[in-house]
Amino acid sequence: MRSRFLYMKFLGLLLVLIGFSYSITSFSNFFAYIFDFEIFVSNLNIYIASIGLIIPLYVFVYGVYFYFYSDFNITKISKFLLFSNLFLLIIALLMMVLNTIGTYFESPIWFIFEFIHPTFAYLLIIVSLMGIYGCFKYKF
Repeated sequence: MRSRFLYMKFLGLLLVLIGFSYSITSFSNFFAYIFDFEIFVSNLNIYIASIGLIIPLYVFVYGVYFYFYSDFNITKISKFLLFSNLFLLIIALLMMVLNTIGTYFESPIWFIFEFIHPTFAYLLIIVSLMGIYGCFKYKF
């Protein structure tokens, strides 16, 4: 097997695992807040915060796509993978900024990533940089 195949398949599998595990924990935190088990967040707008739950689901679905379609040499797929990895990098940086700003200001928009654990942003930065590297190294 070629190193390109192994690297891209490993990265796709890593995206699937990260997306699935953070989806489970994010929805667990969300339902714990709704049913008032142990999470107490002050001044939380539930509709704004539930929008942030889409990001771990997107990472999971994108990881499945990445796993199955990353080994083709089609130019459209490699450009899509590059732009999707850039999108994930921007979302991860946005998550870090909004989590930092949200601790200082009390506005509903800062709570969009409230139910997602902060380490998700760090893992997303690492994985998206690995994907960008793979797209440049093995596709173009």
